[in-house]
Amino acid sequence: MKAKIAIVYDRLNVAHGGAEQVVLALQKLYPQATLFGSVYDPKEAVWAAPFSPQTTFLQKIPWATKFHRYLAIFMPLAFEFLDLSTFDVVISVTSAEAKGLITRRDQLHLCYLLSPPRYLYHYQDEYLRKNRFLNLSFMRPLVKITLNYLKKWDQQAIFRPDLVIPIAEVVGKRAKKYYKNLEPAKVIYPPVEASLLAEVDTTSKTIEDYLLLVARLVPYKNIDAAILACEKIGQKLVIVGEGPEAERLEKMLRTKLIGFRKKLSRAELAQLYQGCRAVLSLGLDDFSISALEANLFGKPVIINQLAGAAELIKHRKHGLHLPFTEGDQPRKISQNLIDSLNLLAKIKFEPQQLQQNALKYDTSKFALNFAKAVRAAHQAKIEGKL
Repeated sequence: MKAKIAIVYDRLNVAHGGAEQVVLALQKLYPQATLFGSVYDPKEAVWAAPFSPQTTFLQKIPWATKFHRYLAIFMPLAFEFLDLSTFDVVISVTSAEAKGLITRRDQLHLCYLLSPPRYLYHYQDEYLRKNRFLNLSFMRPLVKITLNYLKKWDQQAIFRPDLVIPIAEVVGKRAKKYYKNLEPAKVIYPPVEASLLAEVDTTSKTIEDYLLLVARLVPYKNIDAAILACEKIGQKLVIVGEGPEAERLEKMLRTKLIGFRKKLSRAELAQLYQGCRAVLSLGLDDFSISALEANLFGKPVIINQLAGAAELIKHRKHGLHLPFTEGDQPRKISQNLIDSLNLLAKIKFEPQQLQQNALKYDTSKFALNFAKAVRAAHQAKIEGKL
């Protein structure tokens, strides 16, 4: 397909994670595409540097890359003002406002939906509870007005794309729940990078007695529950990630058995996967690529049963599903984790079987499925069927 393509991501100001892996896979699939984001921080989003990203007017606001959350009310306008008129196909990768782009009638806008905005729907109370500034008495009326406006805008913006592809069945169901009359397209699961295997000696049989958790340090990842559980049973835990929860989580530590790592190279991350006993993925994740990365290295994963990737992790075969109900508090989650760890010790997993499960969702498979969906949608758009 010779169409001129734009890839638009909500913001380019964080280190490489699961969503960023999706963007990188799309850039590899469409190497001539131009990458856009509301803001861009080259020091944090090192992964985006080779693509010379384009930004919105928010980039000109001092400190916007660090405090974008407080500019949420301007995000809709930023994307609506983005001029994409020279492109034939626009692909938005979003869990926030990028889907609200305004395109021409003859342009194809395909939205790869990571999630409806968490801060507007299923995780709003938790976000507000953990943000002291937004909880100040003089801020509450402004916060309420802002969230009401953003929710109303979001309800309209979701219908601007010609096609909405969710990253998991759970995301598709969530979209149907929050957006009346929306009919998402068939799920395309995000990619796992099989090339990570080349970073280490996969013939090594050395397994250390530590658990690994790879995630962005944000509230819904339930990392505090992992810390509580591992401290209680004296289990070594390595946490890889960065995010706004870092300081609070580090202050929780009461033992040297638990430690944080950040800004790792691919080889260092691969080595941690290779040497761990199992991987934890406790968050109410839209997906959780780390779960499949665990399987890629032949390691089982204990995954939140409501996470998107749990759809691909068969209980007792590729790992364990952690019992979870929305609203569960850290202490309950930590006890469920302890019970799961006790069960994990009794099950023998087959490393080759785990690896084969992950390879079914390799980047090459993702690219094949995504390109097929784009071609079909582009043809339907040309024929006036979309």
